Amino acid sequence: GDVCLEVRDLNNAKLKNINFTLRRGEILGFAGLVGAGRTETAKAIFGIDPISSGQIFVNGKEVKIKSASDAIKAGIGYVPENRKEEGLVLMGSIKSNLTISVLEEFIKGCFVNKKKEHEIIDEYAKKLSIKMASVDQLVQYLSGGNQQKVVLSKWLATKPDILILDEPTRGIDIGAKTEIYHLIVDMAKAGVAVMLISSEMEELMGMSDRILILAEGNMTGELNKSEFNQERIMQLA
Repeated sequence: GDVCLEVRDLNNAKLKNINFTLRRGEILGFAGLVGAGRTETAKAIFGIDPISSGQIFVNGKEVKIKSASDAIKAGIGYVPENRKEEGLVLMGSIKSNLTISVLEEFIKGCFVNKKKEHEIIDEYAKKLSIKMASVDQLVQYLSGGNQQKVVLSKWLATKPDILILDEPTRGIDIGAKTEIYHLIVDMAKAGVAVMLISSEMEELMGMSDRILILAEGNMTGELNKSEFNQERIMQLA
């Protein structure tokens, strides 16, 4: 597909001249050791960490992202590495967590369109097969896999052009992993551009179309599918 995201000479306290492009329908993997700059790249693009210099282009237009709300307006979603601390309101219900990023779709002033709210909840709860007692159940009582599905649902509801996934299957069982893998592939087939950050080499090589490798805040290599090799990736990392 066409280039959906372009990052040029991105710098901050932890990143040095990060450059890459991401196309519609592509799953772009990010490899590296702990502290290599993978998560820092995601947080800079999503407006969590400040950028000291560089440019970000979405669908060919430069965007200034200084906060998460700027990123959301630009069509970017972000599933963070630590879902419990950064991705969910654990004391909140499944319903409130799932709709928190799209409140403007069914709340106008003091009026709440309950029909629209339930349509959104039903669509994504079913799409991701979230196992729950009811939509009013507190998120903290769900399994790790179902908590991750709620985080994914929250961002899918925004209909993002670009979705950043940081360790999307960490700490969940094999059944939920498989479901999430299918979901990621389906999103890519639907034209969503996916950034996949993972410490699991098999996951990266199995899911990605290309892999970028980082080390100490620098981009040290780029491999196409035909070049994937665990030893080579570790060498570049």
